[in-house]
Amino acid sequence: MPEPQPFAEALSSSPQLFARLLPTVFFEKYLALDPPIRPSLRSPKQFRPCSINTSALPNTFGSAVVRMGECIAVCGITGYIVDSAEVGPSSLYTNVDIVGRTGPPQPELMSMSEWMYETALATKLFNPVQLRIQGTTQTLVLQAQIQLLSQMYSGEVAWAALLASLAVTRIPKAIPSDDEETVTADFGTEPDIRFSRTESKKLELNYQSLPWCVSFGVMEDTGLVLADLEGRVEDASVQGRITIVTSAGTNSLQNLCVSAGKSVISKDHIRQCISLAKQRAAELDSILKSQIYHAYGNGW
Repeated sequence: MPEPQPFAEALSSSPQLFARLLPTVFFEKYLALDPPIRPSLRSPKQFRPCSINTSALPNTFGSAVVRMGECIAVCGITGYIVDSAEVGPSSLYTNVDIVGRTGPPQPELMSMSEWMYETALATKLFNPVQLRIQGTTQTLVLQAQIQLLSQMYSGEVAWAALLASLAVTRIPKAIPSDDEETVTADFGTEPDIRFSRTESKKLELNYQSLPWCVSFGVMEDTGLVLADLEGRVEDASVQGRITIVTSAGTNSLQNLCVSAGKSVISKDHIRQCISLAKQRAAELDSILKSQIYHAYGNGW
């Protein structure tokens, strides 16, 4: 029978055991290397690979599946008709949840839904005038349902799924219900208004400056900037957090938020994050537009 190994030696000979028993220490050991690297083999400023697939769901105005690393988000856009006087400050409402989750709403998911609603409102994703139903006092309100397929979720993935869904959203024509080629609207105060099965128009976004969300963490002891945090270990290892909403087509920022650790974040950290966020926005922009072109061609 082999003699038992000292605890430290057992951990060093079994990285998987080390990572499971002491995940934070394991993570920090990797970052202490020269050059620093994460256990996933990403460098501190490297982003996760991203894939985007649009129009993945039936019975929606627009939809998308976005994957970044192990995190997957599915978004579907639907809508309902209301009286124009009842429309609030936004014509787009968002709801984020985890697939298969039961029980009351989680505060984190509720906060993410609220943040996405406020960000969509602040960045003016589209002109709500195009949702008004001609010849009536009614308008269409869009509803985005975002489902996360992993507990390792992040706001960037959910936001990217929303943006990709809106980019391929087509608004069905609202017509009288006596037309034989109509389907009933989801909800509505006027039952004589229906959505056409055959006629629709593209939701017009500002495709030259789509606002992408990019987040960062800053470690207090080393001042190291970590781009695109993944998982609870990375999230727990940083003391400062920066979220930037920016686009590839402009030099301005739509939003910059320091949500934690203001005392550990310097101007240099913010400059680094802005530069990296611009690069990431350009990358995501290219992925989305390439996917749309291959799926729809120049006709879109």
